[in-house]
Amino acid sequence: MKAILKIIILSSGLWLTATNADASNITGRYDTWAAMKADGWQSSDGFNDNRMHNALLWNGDVINQYPWTKYALLRHDPDMPIFLADKQKKTLSLMKLKTRSGARSDLRIIYQGEDKGKGCYISIVDSGYWLEFERQQYLGIKSYGKSDDKESGPIKPEILMTLPENCINKQQLNAIKAKQKEKDRALQQWVGEQTLKELCRQTGNC
Repeated sequence: MKAILKIIILSSGLWLTATNADASNITGRYDTWAAMKADGWQSSDGFNDNRMHNALLWNGDVINQYPWTKYALLRHDPDMPIFLADKQKKTLSLMKLKTRSGARSDLRIIYQGEDKGKGCYISIVDSGYWLEFERQQYLGIKSYGKSDDKESGPIKPEILMTLPENCINKQQLNAIKAKQKEKDRALQQWVGEQTLKELCRQTGNC
């Protein structure tokens, strides 16, 4: 598989790119359903291989995939369904969540990885983006005419589901960051060397 960034392949069968634990970061890519199934993954919904393949397609996003988390979420793109990956059971479950606008792209995944008195958790949120966009468009059109109607306020996000999750393992996170920093340093050094070679070739000033 062609890839710009090197990845770490985890024993879970999901792929992890070294990154920080920002709430909604995409932290990896998954392989085909056939490859995941061969690695032991199953559909908890009893979906057949064809349905799973069509829902996941090829090489989509893995969100909230860190070594310490119990769950990850898989999504081919923002308009496709989200699957919850239970990393211990190696099961994928379709998240049957509906946004107010009907657009799956309004779904946001928030990871609270630090315990602020209520534990750590994942929340799946309906951002309301498209409804707010339509509201702003409507208000823009109405601004050309006269109206005494009272307009409702901005569309606010709504939490659709919350799942308990492990908190950030800072030792593991620091190790991931250190490994990524070393990769970035090596890449920067390689780019610098290649740039000097190209300048040498073009100018002859070596």
